[in-house]
Amino acid sequence: MKNIIIKSLPYVVGFILLNLICYTTSNFYAQEEKYQSRIELFLSSKNKSIFLGDSHSETIRHLNEDNHIGNLAFGADGIKEMYVKSLIVTDFNPDIQYAFISTEPQLFNNSISSNSSFLNPYLLRVKDSLDIYEKSKLNLFVERVPLFNDNYLKFFLNKTLTDIRNFGKQSKKENWEELPESKKKTIATKTGKIDHNNILSNSNDTVVFREMVKLYKSKNIKVIGVRFPVYPEYIEQCEPNDLKNVNDFIESLDLDFNLDYSYTIKNPMLFADEDHLNEKGVVELARYIHRDTGIQLSK
Repeated sequence: MKNIIIKSLPYVVGFILLNLICYTTSNFYAQEEKYQSRIELFLSSKNKSIFLGDSHSETIRHLNEDNHIGNLAFGADGIKEMYVKSLIVTDFNPDIQYAFISTEPQLFNNSISSNSSFLNPYLLRVKDSLDIYEKSKLNLFVERVPLFNDNYLKFFLNKTLTDIRNFGKQSKKENWEELPESKKKTIATKTGKIDHNNILSNSNDTVVFREMVKLYKSKNIKVIGVRFPVYPEYIEQCEPNDLKNVNDFIESLDLDFNLDYSYTIKNPMLFADEDHLNEKGVVELARYIHRDTGIQLSK
């Protein structure tokens, strides 16, 4: 037995060191730290309003936000992540009065968010009646080890493949403002096709989304649906029937406000890219939200 332990010791030490290297050097865990710090900041600040969604909703951070506004939206978040965050904030922040939730059709595609394991520490603290990730407490602990974390391994594999494909190539990020309008429309069309693939193909998404809305309503929190401005060529890649089905579902939720700004902002100079507003664009959007809800988002 002693010999077995001695022989296996180098492998154990190597495994531990490899995981430490992954944890301390990977952008995945840098994102995790950023993700969780936003949640902690929200919980400590006792904000009265919250924004939830993906990178579209995250652009609200461009504002010099009023002290009562909190933004937990994060790029690549999906409906499940919005729901878990809702469980967290309603459990630990009794002061919330308004929940701004993204209602855009691309949220209902069949992609799986790589952010789910970032929420593991909080799933140990809240009651998830839907058990949406189907993780035991053991799973939640084990996923702290990078080489046992499926999300990290997928991230590492995708990054490695991308690095291999781009090896020897000079990568230069194009300035969106300098692109001709025709190229912007081409990019918007391409991105829109990717983002609006297989809309509502996962029936569980509507179950989770409805449960999230019910959670807020049960605590007398007003729910405001927001669809953010995008290039027309982006949103038009959503099949008309898919868009209708998403709209019908959102209407069935009886939200306090259902705001659709998809086509509201037309000035291309107010966009950072095909589906995100720049700082000036977000300021303009805040004016529309204030006009339609009476809620002031910026100082």
